Amino acid sequence: MSEAADLIGVPEMTLRTWLARVPFNDFTGIKKANRVFLSCQDAYFFLLVREMTRFGVPVRSAMHEARDIADAMDEALPNGERLVIRHGAGSHGFEIINDPDFTTDSGAILPLRSLAVGLIERAAVVYLEEAN
Repeated sequence: MSEAADLIGVPEMTLRTWLARVPFNDFTGIKKANRVFLSCQDAYFFLLVREMTRFGVPVRSAMHEARDIADAMDEALPNGERLVIRHGAGSHGFEIINDPDFTTDSGAILPLRSLAVGLIERAAVVYLEEAN
């Protein structure tokens, strides 16, 4: 669990809290011998949650939006899409686009493929070091 938290870039306690709060059965990993093992897709889901919550999106809203994005990554990495998060009157709007429209109401733009590739590269380094 601590390795996954490090790869995602959150404290282990934060990841444990998020795992307990996931409102659906997806992305909760596989439990073996009192340990939880997250797949790369699970880790990507939580990485998206991290990025959205850093921008001020509530955790549950972030999880619901991240679910669709991570589900789409089941077969392949995202292409050039970006997730635009816009602040509204007490809420957040989400839009996946290929060419970001930078307007005054654009709040954050998350490069989905870059996030996935960065996560995979960090995991490769960790597991290469463990193999040696």
